[in-house]
Amino acid sequence: MVISPYLDPDSSIQLLARRLMGALPHIDIAGIDFTVDWRLRELRETAAPWNKINLELLRESESGEEYLGLYDIKEKKLYELNDQITAVPENVVGLEIPHEIKLDPVAVAREYGLDIAEFVQRNPIVKDLKAFIRPVTETGLPELVAENIRKGRNAGENENRRRKTGR
Repeated sequence: MVISPYLDPDSSIQLLARRLMGALPHIDIAGIDFTVDWRLRELRETAAPWNKINLELLRESESGEEYLGLYDIKEKKLYELNDQITAVPENVVGLEIPHEIKLDPVAVAREYGLDIAEFVQRNPIVKDLKAFIRPVTETGLPELVAENIRKGRNAGENENRRRKTGR
């Protein structure tokens, strides 16, 4: 019998054992460590647990393999988008968080009443989870800003025409 997988702290067996003992997974978001709590659908900054990212506020990608949103790297939280925005904010990036099966396959198996060992064998625990950070220019935000600026100009021009014609 080979015992090396049982001794290696990064083996799939050890990762599963730690998770079954209650250790929650972690994910790196722009260099900040967050604890994954799939049951509550949130990511909590490990060093400041009151700072939370509600996963239900993110939208699912077309492929269904990640959650997408805008993230303020300075404030370390989701960016709350104003539909009337007319300038691209500083410190905001596109955020891609892996789907829940990659975030915490054990919690997903529990939630759906699946055999945990079998599910984790097909969907292994990822030791070093990392969110993908995309420049804001690769999101739809600059287009929304441009559209709002265009609408603002058109509204201003229409208002000026009404004043000139007395309507």
